[in-house]
Amino acid sequence: MAKDKKRLAVMKIYTDNINDPAKQIKEYKKLLKKSQESADINFVGFLFHMLAVAYNMLGDREKLFLNAVKSLTLFKNTDDHDMIADAYITLGTAYFNQENYQLALANYDKAYEIIRKHRIKGKSRLVILNNLGAVYDMMEDYKSGIRFLSECLELSKKESPDKTPELLVYSVNLAESYMRLDEPEKAAAILKDAEVWAEQVTLKPYLFDFRIKYALANYRVRNIKLGNKNADMAFKLAEDAPDAYSDVEVFRDLIRILLEIGDRERLDKAAEIIMECSRNVSHTADKLMVCSALADYYRGIGDLEHAVEYYEQVEWLYRTRTRELKQVQLSIHKSLKDADSSINKLNRMITESEERANKDFMTKLLNHSAMLKIGEEFIENAARKKEKIGVIFIDIDFFKECNDTYGHAKGDEIIREVAHACQIEESVNIRFARYGGDEFLGLTYGLEDDAVIDIARRICNRVRSANIPNINNPNGRRVTISVGIVNVAVTEKTDTIIQIANYADKAVYYSKKAGKNCIHFLDYGRTNPEGEDDPFVRIDF
Repeated sequence: MAKDKKRLAVMKIYTDNINDPAKQIKEYKKLLKKSQESADINFVGFLFHMLAVAYNMLGDREKLFLNAVKSLTLFKNTDDHDMIADAYITLGTAYFNQENYQLALANYDKAYEIIRKHRIKGKSRLVILNNLGAVYDMMEDYKSGIRFLSECLELSKKESPDKTPELLVYSVNLAESYMRLDEPEKAAAILKDAEVWAEQVTLKPYLFDFRIKYALANYRVRNIKLGNKNADMAFKLAEDAPDAYSDVEVFRDLIRILLEIGDRERLDKAAEIIMECSRNVSHTADKLMVCSALADYYRGIGDLEHAVEYYEQVEWLYRTRTRELKQVQLSIHKSLKDADSSINKLNRMITESEERANKDFMTKLLNHSAMLKIGEEFIENAARKKEKIGVIFIDIDFFKECNDTYGHAKGDEIIREVAHACQIEESVNIRFARYGGDEFLGLTYGLEDDAVIDIARRICNRVRSANIPNINNPNGRRVTISVGIVNVAVTEKTDTIIQIANYADKAVYYSKKAGKNCIHFLDYGRTNPEGEDDPFVRIDF
């Protein structure tokens, strides 16, 4: 529940600042600084994921990649399958933006595998289908792209019929794949059906993308009238919102078609818009598309001087782009090294925080809440392997009287001494916790009765051999402990640590009743010599 509340608070930052990614980043970083001091790995991973999303909106490819790697690294070892899938999707997007389509596809495939295996529905499922379609398109496997995009669109119609912006985007993407496959008739039909969603969408980038691609599809099928109508609507959107268009390649295709049909008025308008676009683009690949489109435009209208000028820029940009692609691999390598260093530092901080959160300050044993968590893991392992769960309940004898006589500082020293006697026994399947005050709890799984009993014997001997004075204890006037043990199979009555600890507590009661400084083992299968049920067995040490 707490996790959900924290994530909802982050999502509110996202929705309240949907058009201001820089502000999102500022707020996420504030939360990240606080969260790194805790042991909440999942929430830290979620914040890195949201930072990656925000940097993607800003077009910062390097920081998108860095935060995507961090997010995935933290989530990979959790059981939050939804977020693991989302983290793979985001890292895939980072590789896609760096034009490393093979690694983008590898990450998208991994996300898709998780989504199918765990039957994840909703937005993640739709996004991965759309992204798989996009990456196959970029790798020129248009048929595979169409298969995924078709599934995405049909699923969206079925599961999210009210989400018109997404329906419009998926329709445009599918139509674009058909255009690349040289099937403009199918593209035009899909976009015609999508008109109903376009009428309900207010986001100008989505509307511009729809109109300009609908225009291209209509021109390709020689429906000039409808092509002109949609081109004019796209031009108006571009005039009202110069930042509404992002797909530079579409202008190059539009200019070539307008040159072919001889529509000088719209051709000049398209060239005017792409010139405006050239002032906003910064990526070399986009500049290459802009210059190529303008070179075609000037050659088409007979202005060879300007055409040559832009073709020279195209040649220079092409060489630059070739060098950049080589640098991309080095950049990815460096980013991974930076991410590794940052993640290692973060993991150390989280591990230290987790240890502080799980340990009792005085004894360095597990605290009560960590004991319950470890207990759940032990029970799960024992149930799966059909093994026993053991609890060793320890109580310091005459502890109140000791405090009254020697003071609380001495009492703390005794608690630490008993904790140390327990700590020596710890291993992968044996853990000890300070249960509260002068009580300790040992947890075991996979051990036979005799092995659990031997652990208790050794602890009692260590405490007694320490010869810590306690004149109030008639058992040798030194500190001793009373112990209760139970070692049981996991059943409906023993499927929580609290339930099992209650049985061990009953055994401790018998140790105290017998004069303290002794061990009792609860064995429900035992009877006394008279044939009566007598489950509490005194253990000598």
